[in-house]
Amino acid sequence: MNDTPYYKARMRASEKDAAFESRLSTSAVIGIGTTRLYQIERGIRLPHEDEVIVMAKEYDAPELITYYCKHVCAIGAYCKCEKDIND
Repeated sequence: MNDTPYYKARMRASEKDAAFESRLSTSAVIGIGTTRLYQIERGIRLPHEDEVIVMAKEYDAPELITYYCKHVCAIGAYCKCEKDIND
């Protein structure tokens, strides 16, 4: 089972737009290679901030930016961003 926020956001987006049903078609929309997208969704690699911005915009999932800032970004870690109730 894959429960990363990046995978979950793509799955929610796929309910509204078939372009997000597969990594191959998603890759064409967001400009991230299928292997890299797989690695991000599986938690193997961390996304770059520009990738998160594109995913958040295309998936209509602004929560990805909040997640990235709280869990990946060095500045967010330094500032000790408060966690959301849903984290």
